[in-house]
Amino acid sequence: MDLDTLRPLLGGALFVGALLFGRVFTANFELDALGRARKGLGVLAALLGALLLLRAGGLIGAPSHAPEAEGAHLRWRADLDAAEAQAKAEGRPLLVDFSASWCGACKELERHTFADPKVMARLNGWVVVRVDLTEARPELAEAQRRYEVKGLPTVALVTATGAPRPDLTLTGFEDASAFLARIDALEQGTELGGGLAGRLKEALSSGSMLLYFLVFLAGIVASLSPCVYPLIPITISVLGGGEALSKGQGFLRSLVYVLGITTTYSILGVIAARGGGLFGAALQSAWVVGGVAAVFILMGVSMLGVFEIRLPAALSDRLNTVGQGSGFVSAYLMGTVAGIIAAPCVGPPLVVILAYVAAQGSISTGLSLLIVYSLGMGLLFIVLGTFSQLLSRMPRSGGWMEVVKGALGLLMILVGLVYLNDLWPLVP
Repeated sequence: MDLDTLRPLLGGALFVGALLFGRVFTANFELDALGRARKGLGVLAALLGALLLLRAGGLIGAPSHAPEAEGAHLRWRADLDAAEAQAKAEGRPLLVDFSASWCGACKELERHTFADPKVMARLNGWVVVRVDLTEARPELAEAQRRYEVKGLPTVALVTATGAPRPDLTLTGFEDASAFLARIDALEQGTELGGGLAGRLKEALSSGSMLLYFLVFLAGIVASLSPCVYPLIPITISVLGGGEALSKGQGFLRSLVYVLGITTTYSILGVIAARGGGLFGAALQSAWVVGGVAAVFILMGVSMLGVFEIRLPAALSDRLNTVGQGSGFVSAYLMGTVAGIIAAPCVGPPLVVILAYVAAQGSISTGLSLLIVYSLGMGLLFIVLGTFSQLLSRMPRSGGWMEVVKGALGLLMILVGLVYLNDLWPLVP
């Protein structure tokens, strides 16, 4: 049996076996020393199985940037100055690909986009150059500034007359069909997508809408965690202030409470985005990518209960006194501190989102992602605040919340390991 056949079989067996027998989703306080050891082995087996399944599906372990592999596709040049001079002298369009051997998205771009027959045919008359940023190269600092490189991969396009088109610069992965639209826009001298419909299509193809959906789901999952879910009935009762509220009043008061949460998280998103330029430039270092992977892994381990993120008791007590009373002002003030008080459970996914926002360096992205996350987290508050009779039908707190928390922790650790796999291959 060859390795390609063995990977999915072994990966599936490890993953399913770990979930069934590894006590992965059992709370630590319910386990003795032997049970904790069993849980640790179960987590390791589940992660190894998931990595093998991802490798079998071709989602990790893409081809490296070997020159011979590149020659089989596009004729990449390595000297940026020479490529720019050639394109100018011959009146040909120029494509500049800033890449690195440890960059996962760079490998996906090479494998799925630059290797596409239609893309290769369209780029046949272009000058294409790949700038390798695997190691820090101070001599390329001016070029990185000129092409506005904030993260990898960055693909810049220049017209045949030597005019750069920064509006067509690609940062991150994009599939072949969407990249062909960029080529069309450059060659025809038009804007990308040709209007709102085109921009929406581009957003969908690049996965950004999926990203917002996943962030919204992460917010909902956070509201089901053991730190938030048991407090929902109490919070709804406090928001009512002992009054008999109509559905409209309950909706508005709960919405204002969620807007308070949104305010706190949005401020964090803007702060992360303001530092994004420095963060994006730092992402050209394998050490920083490893640090980002470590953040994912540590936050995932925290969700599994190995350690907890807690606020100092004095600060927590002070925050609990904010917004006492009823009315819209009190509801808003309660919301502004609710996200901080719930940090032991919502903190890890929030840190992951903030790391992504900092990498993008966009204030609008930071603001919108954190608003979507807050709305996901506050959805149950709005629904139950509007229809208070549903409170009696809510599932009781119990072991199912540990399953939700543990699943999210496994997912974050897996994402961190995928990052590490781009630096040091973890599976054959």
